[in-house]
Amino acid sequence: MSRNHIFFVTLLGITTFTSCIIPGARRERAELELQRNDSLIVIDEGAFHFSMVMPKDLMITHEPNIQLSTHESTLHISCGTDFQIRVTMPENPASAHTVGNEQEGIFTHRLLDCEDESCVYKRILPDGSSFDYGLYQITTVGETTYVFQSSLDGEFNLNAAMRMKLALASVKI
Repeated sequence: MSRNHIFFVTLLGITTFTSCIIPGARRERAELELQRNDSLIVIDEGAFHFSMVMPKDLMITHEPNIQLSTHESTLHISCGTDFQIRVTMPENPASAHTVGNEQEGIFTHRLLDCEDESCVYKRILPDGSSFDYGLYQITTVGETTYVFQSSLDGEFNLNAAMRMKLALASVKI
């Protein structure tokens, strides 16, 4: 019995270890959760009307900056260098699409975490090395459809992209 027990434990350990080194078996995903005492911000700029929960540690160290573009077609929400989102309203919501495994200039996108209409992606350089991470999300609030995207000027790590995704999951009227 003891010999069988040792064999079983050894077999279980080997199986567990090898499943961790199989390519693609482990997903790149940061585990972050919104806390109940995070800060609610209300957006009421031009045609943009919604609220969202901002992570408390960002709100403690940075003041949110909300700017409407001169043509009132894009809203920029930032809170430090790790939280920068641009929001637009597509003219035809049915034509809005999420980012896919596609080419953007010199970068190739690789989807990491997609749920509903929200995708976190990695931007990869032509040599195959990782550059940064981004977020693309389509959300309908009431009868208005918004497209949220991480700032094209920012360079975000995976934790920052996942944090923006979690904050955008709280968007509502």
